[in-house]
Amino acid sequence: MATTIDVIRDRIASVCAGIPFQFAEAPTPFDFDLQPTGLIDGSYRLTCEHGSVIGGFNYSEERTDLVDVWIARKQKADPKTAYRLLTADVSSLRSAIVRDGLNGDYFVPDDGSGFSVSHEDGQEYAVLKLTIPVNFEAEL
Repeated sequence: MATTIDVIRDRIASVCAGIPFQFAEAPTPFDFDLQPTGLIDGSYRLTCEHGSVIGGFNYSEERTDLVDVWIARKQKADPKTAYRLLTADVSSLRSAIVRDGLNGDYFVPDDGSGFSVSHEDGQEYAVLKLTIPVNFEAEL
């Protein structure tokens, strides 16, 4: 069944907002700057990048696009705990997204996933960037 990346993005957003994570979506997909400081812990945003196209028939194509899941964790006075939580978020969130894709709309290939954790000076939160490749049949 052909689909579009916005549908998959919405499915991944529902994974992030659902149980057990219950992350709150940031006001913009571009940064956490508009997120109130008191609500930054456990907020997320999603961005998508065009990936590779394999080909297809009847106005469809098989694609593997990249979805970046960004999670913010407030550091408070303990940056090590924030870092540990973010690295724990990597495996549990990736696992939940892989399982969600098993419904047939998309799947996550074994290769291509990666993550990084960063903190900018002056910010009271650290950010996880989890990159997930999603393979799906896209509508043209």
